[in-house]
Formats: sequence, structure tokens, C-alpha cells
Amino acid sequence: MHSGTGLPVDSGTSGKTALEETFDEGFFELRFSPSVALVATVRRFVTEFYAQVLGNADLSGRLAMATHEMLENTVHYSSDGRGAIAIAMKKQPESVEIRIETTNSVVPDRLARAKEALDGVVGASDPNVHYLSLVRRAAKRTDGGSGLGLGRIRAEADLDVSYRVEGDQLTIRVEGKFDLPAAPVSIRVEK
Repeated sequence: MHSGTGLPVDSGTSGKTALEETFDEGFFELRFSPSVALVATVRRFVTEFYAQVLGNADLSGRLAMATHEMLENTVHYSSDGRGAIAIAMKKQPESVEIRIETTNSVVPDRLARAKEALDGVVGASDPNVHYLSLVRRAAKRTDGGSGLGLGRIRAEADLDVSYRVEGDQLTIRVEGKFDLPAAPVSIRVEK
């Protein structure tokens, strides 16, 4: 069974998505009419969210960048003016698992181009080499897009990329597991 966003829903009575059931410590989903202005607003929100939950500025910055790139893709490829993003995290004492998913409708010709780009990112054996090849290609593009977003996510944010297509619905998922730095030990010295 699937929810309206294309995310799997558990077969129980909770009505939560499988993503939400698995990652219950930091889950939220936004549905919106994609616009460039909202991308910046959502990025500010998720930057603060990641910083509060993770307490790790470097990781928070990389995840905010990944979220921003995925939202830009949603704005660029949405055919019906709607999109959804779901962000989930499962924090352990020494690590955190992150999943970010976007879902939107895409017209067939753009869907074919998106799938081609996604296959390149997903299939790249070395994300950094692939990203550098995308940068070189971007310099020659004339269609207004850079084509760097998902390659950048994989190379700079160190997240795995996957996707699925159901009819005209494209769902892109990025995910990864990250070690968290140990909490600083405070030593009290008495005089």
C-alpha cells in the first residue's frame, strides 16, 4: 500500500508511512506548491532542524545542502505545481541514519531526462569523479540548468541516491549513516 506521496504505508492502523515508522525520532513531511522562494525558506527551516537535532554543524550543513538540491529538482521537474518532501532521522548515541525523499509528478519527456541523470548518479562507481564530469558538462549547458544537484549530493554530502517511478510520480531518496562525534568530556578541577 502507498500513501499519496508514493511513500510506503505500513499495513497496521497507525496510518504512518514506513519511513515514519522506521525513523521515529526526527520525522517531518512538507507538501507544497514548489517555488524558488519556498526552497530558500525550507532550507532555513531544515538547517535549524538539523542543527538542533544533531548538534553537528558540518553534518547539518551537508544535509541542508542535500535538502536544498532535492527541493530545487522538485521545483524544476514538477508538472502539476505540487511536491512533497519527507525527512527522517534515527539517532543513536554514536551515529545517525538520515533519509530525505522528494516526490512529484513529472511530464514524460522530462521524466526520461531525469531518469537518465539519476541512472548516471546512482551507477557511478566513484561519486567524486562523476561529479567532476558533471561540472565539466555544466559549463557547456545552455538549457538553464546545471545538472549538478544529485551528483553534488552524492559526492559532497556522502549520501546514497536511489529513485523509483510509478506512473508520472518520481520519488528520489537520499540516505546515509553518519558517525557522530563523542560528546566532550568535562573534567571538573577543584581548587
